[in-house]
Amino acid sequence: MRLIEMSQRHRTPSIRMINLVDILLNLLIFFIASTTFRIAQKEPTAVKLTLPEARTAEQVGKTEIPKLRITVAPDNQVFLDQNLVSLETLEKTLKAAKTKDPRTLLELSADKGASYGTIVGIVDAARLAGIRDITAFTKKTVTTTSPDPAR
Repeated sequence: MRLIEMSQRHRTPSIRMINLVDILLNLLIFFIASTTFRIAQKEPTAVKLTLPEARTAEQVGKTEIPKLRITVAPDNQVFLDQNLVSLETLEKTLKAAKTKDPRTLLELSADKGASYGTIVGIVDAARLAGIRDITAFTKKTVTTTSPDPAR
């Protein structure tokens, strides 16, 4: 009894395209779905920042109080809600927002390399505008506890 027929030995091998199309379709659906989830997780920011670290950093909850976000880039450019502003016009803009809603809060996120003078100018403009509640964004440091050498 022969396992291989003589006429089948000379047949050229072929690849079934339907199986490859199924695999490629599944890969395409997977990449589309995973890309959509990744984009939905992060909100885009106008400026790439490296936040300073603080051991007492807290996570900010979502409240119904109107907030203005001021971002200071490493090159000391100041952005108010992703719009470039100068320190001279910042006070007028903050006063207008404060008169519109007196509960307005100010969220300040500055790069680690931003100058102290720029931060002081922003805080000064906020105080002159009547905004006393300023939240500074930091990154919480991860501390490891080491064994006490005295023991």
